[in-house]
Amino acid sequence: MEVEKKCRRPGCTKKYKDSENTPTSCKFHNGKPIFHDVKKGWECCNVVVYDWDEFQKIDGCCIGKHSDEKVESDFWKSSTVSTAQTALDKEGKRLRTAADYNKEQEEIKKKEEEDRPEMEAVIKDGKYACANKGCKQKYFLEEDNSDTSCEYHSGEPIFHDLMKGWSCCKTETYDWDDFVKLPTCSVGKHVIRYKTSKK
Repeated sequence: MEVEKKCRRPGCTKKYKDSENTPTSCKFHNGKPIFHDVKKGWECCNVVVYDWDEFQKIDGCCIGKHSDEKVESDFWKSSTVSTAQTALDKEGKRLRTAADYNKEQEEIKKKEEEDRPEMEAVIKDGKYACANKGCKQKYFLEEDNSDTSCEYHSGEPIFHDLMKGWSCCKTETYDWDDFVKLPTCSVGKHVIRYKTSKK
């Protein structure tokens, strides 16, 4: 009885028998897969989609025989990350990294917090405005503020192409109304929001 094999060509993975394997049996991709942000595709046929199921359904752009030989790929061995980490500008200075940016933002936030006593709080109907992102209550009385009063997002909103989400809880959606309704992921005290200009 003839053994059934599984094709290992990228984009195929169908089962076949050697006796039925012809030069036109297999439709596959001869390029590398591309995963960038929410985009997915193949470099060989320049097709890009956003959904994983759609990515798996992209037809191969090459035709040939099925093969059960493992295809070696340097896709996961890319030097892009290591190159970026040691990247230098034209003057030979090291370029700013995401860590550098985050550190700068933390220092800016710290300075803003130090300046807040000199700034005017945002108040509505006798209640303070909450500065936490995604806060469901938005306005609060200071005497009612406890360690569990505020439900909010501790990260930053992410808007890329059509995708919307939060960096803290990895939730994503395409629709704005759904984005506004995404469940929060942190609980804590309300933080008073201050006006941007000083008195």
